[in-house]
Amino acid sequence: MTATNPGFEERGDFTWDFDAPWIDEQGRRDFLFDFDQFERMDEAGVFEGVPGRFELVEGKIIQMAPASADHGEVSVNVGAAIKNAARAVLAVQELKVLAGSTLHIDHHNAPLPDLLVIHAGASKKFAQAAQAVLVVEVSIATRRYDLTEKSRLYAQAGVPEYWVIEPKARRVTIFRAPRPDGTWTSTEVFDGDVYVSPLFSPDFHIPLSELF
Repeated sequence: MTATNPGFEERGDFTWDFDAPWIDEQGRRDFLFDFDQFERMDEAGVFEGVPGRFELVEGKIIQMAPASADHGEVSVNVGAAIKNAARAVLAVQELKVLAGSTLHIDHHNAPLPDLLVIHAGASKKFAQAAQAVLVVEVSIATRRYDLTEKSRLYAQAGVPEYWVIEPKARRVTIFRAPRPDGTWTSTEVFDGDVYVSPLFSPDFHIPLSELF
């Protein structure tokens, strides 16, 4: 059974699944969105003028705090470092670096990573997970979320490589070789006077000092 959500009557018809499971002993439950509804809400301007950034995770619309100045600076540094280190490879493999692009994974998941390295034909606004070769999250206030739930989500999507960059700790955690169960075959932590290299361009070295 479905019903129209009255809160969005003027912005399109959005339906709710009343067969969704109860979530606690008090009989409360979450009404979940799918990607089509999330996309239509974005197109209808539902999120315009609302502070923060929005992503869809397990059917829930997550409002994230606006990016801080430090977060923005590190994101720019990472994008520039990847482009500078692997510019020729990006061109040969027809890859591009995107910031602020939603990654469409499946019916109920469309997270918003900080950076994507993705095939050049991908949409800038809603890129497809199958087109991504590297996903990057800059983790200042979201470390636990990025290392657990986001990690599982990107592994299940088959993203080949996932970086979590922690500016405060000056540390990078790199996940590689995803498994369908949401785990990774390889997890390495880098800090100090070292460099990192993306899988799509392993011969190019990016010093951690260029990221922070």
